[in-house]
Amino acid sequence: MSKSKNEIEPIFRSTFDPVTDGDGFLINQKNLISQEVSGNSLLVLRTSKSSTNNTKAAKDIFNLKLPGALEMTNGDNDSRCFWISPDEFWVLLKPNHKMEIEEKLASLPAGVSISDNSGAYGILEFTGDQTNNLLARWMSYDIEDSLKDGKAVSTTFGQAPVFVYRYKQSLFMMVRHSFSHYVAGLLKDSAKRL
Repeated sequence: MSKSKNEIEPIFRSTFDPVTDGDGFLINQKNLISQEVSGNSLLVLRTSKSSTNNTKAAKDIFNLKLPGALEMTNGDNDSRCFWISPDEFWVLLKPNHKMEIEEKLASLPAGVSISDNSGAYGILEFTGDQTNNLLARWMSYDIEDSLKDGKAVSTTFGQAPVFVYRYKQSLFMMVRHSFSHYVAGLLKDSAKRL
């Protein structure tokens, strides 16, 4: 017998758990800290050709404004919306906020769809003066000069596709689950050489 979706409670598992310490730190050294950000939900918003419908869906469901190319916007409950392509946006939500919006999904305009991609990515937060030096060793994108606060880009880290954005004083990297140990290995090894 199946349960109704209202009775399902999400379980959040760490992408980087085997390679972080007990407090969730991947790297914890002078001038460089990297830790996993866990518990968020990642929804993929695919939009229609109607900019009016798209704007309305983002506002009505997430209370967010859709960002322009290579940008991100912020909304209620620390939610964030990232431009991925002209018809695809990623919405990052806190767990309690995801439950709130599920009731609104029935009112999606024609041509607009949402899918849950929460288990596909892990998120690392980087702080400290050595962040740019560490990431520049393996990243093809110039994060020091080009990745300003509020900007978000897809790039590579070593041979892994990653998604990076800057928010306030931190840099965040979203890593596909299947590449998480590869990326963590590069980061930990490179941090020892700083």
